[in-house]
Amino acid sequence: MSAADFLVASKRCEIQGLTSFLALGELVSAIGALVHALQRERGASNVYLASGGQDYQDRLQVIQKQVDSETGSFHLTLSRANAELGVFPGGARLFSRIASAVHLLTGIAVLRDQVLSRKLALNKVTDAYSQVIQSLLGVVFETADAASDPAITRGLVALFNFMQGKELAGQERAVGSAGFAARQFTADQVSRLQHLVESQERCFEVFAQFADERSLRLWSELGSAAIIPELKGLRALAARGGSLGDESLADRWFRIATERIDAMHDIEQKLQLALKQLCQVQLSEARQLLGCNQLALEELDRQAGPDNTVFLVPVSAADANSSVTEQPPVGRSMMELLQFQARRLQEMGAELDAAKSALEERKVLERAKLILMKHRGLNEDEAYRALRQAAMNQSRRLTDVARSVIEMADILQP
Repeated sequence: MSAADFLVASKRCEIQGLTSFLALGELVSAIGALVHALQRERGASNVYLASGGQDYQDRLQVIQKQVDSETGSFHLTLSRANAELGVFPGGARLFSRIASAVHLLTGIAVLRDQVLSRKLALNKVTDAYSQVIQSLLGVVFETADAASDPAITRGLVALFNFMQGKELAGQERAVGSAGFAARQFTADQVSRLQHLVESQERCFEVFAQFADERSLRLWSELGSAAIIPELKGLRALAARGGSLGDESLADRWFRIATERIDAMHDIEQKLQLALKQLCQVQLSEARQLLGCNQLALEELDRQAGPDNTVFLVPVSAADANSSVTEQPPVGRSMMELLQFQARRLQEMGAELDAAKSALEERKVLERAKLILMKHRGLNEDEAYRALRQAAMNQSRRLTDVARSVIEMADILQP
């Protein structure tokens, strides 16, 4: 095979990857809808249990039907996407995440029976629902981690962090619902609420780094919405801990927190739509560029001498160092086509590294938390707080402290 064949093959690989991301975009949208429904069921289940089965039973059943509907849509979308995902880069990790999510979804029926019979503690119910949701969000994370187009990666990093922030808001709604329904907040609940609020802010900060202007404007508008002062007031009330006398606070909290999360879901859907449109544009441009490459190669073939070699036009230093143009240089040399492709991939690689740095930091932080949870017997909140306190005490970045924990764990391994 010639250099021309491999140059065309390179572009076709890029097109195949973009086609896979279009299919994954549909799956990510289905995951977003299912996660949103599961978050609402988790919150309603907490109110139901904390009230001793007196509140939200009818509403809970309605929400559960919505979850079942979204679960069916998720499985249908997964079946449709399966043909495209077989050649997806990083497919092994992606399929592992999907397998975990599908398996955990089968346990929802048992979890619901335990909720209705009030056989499970509140914190266990929240953790069980959260585990299912995190497995679904893990699919979104792997999608972002496997992306090779910088613009798509940036969109996926913004979307994942927004979805993760929304999930933390959902956990906050569940913990707050339990406390307000029971008319008291324990010290553990107060501590967890503080952790959830801080973690949300961290996720939304990363989202803001990579989001487009329209999404940032929508997020800013939500931040100044009329419900936010009331939400902050209820947060402050919960942060005091102890007993609460007002029995209407549970319904008020759930309503306000739900209104905020529903508004987040609207932004999330717009992010998903923008990402899908971006994939379509990138795919169209890649196909157009493939056509231009083929035209350039045909022109070079016509310029070939009697011995079938291509005449190479000298390339100036200015040409070699110039930025990537809109189209490849038609009618010139094979070397220029190769240099054009090399410069383009180099620039894409630099943008890609910048976009994936946020994902890498998350991997480091999650691994450090798991190490502390395993070796010191901490839960996730306690592990995060330990890392954060160490970072404050040492005046270091949280990620740097997390890397130190990982390095020390590697040293201490038998």
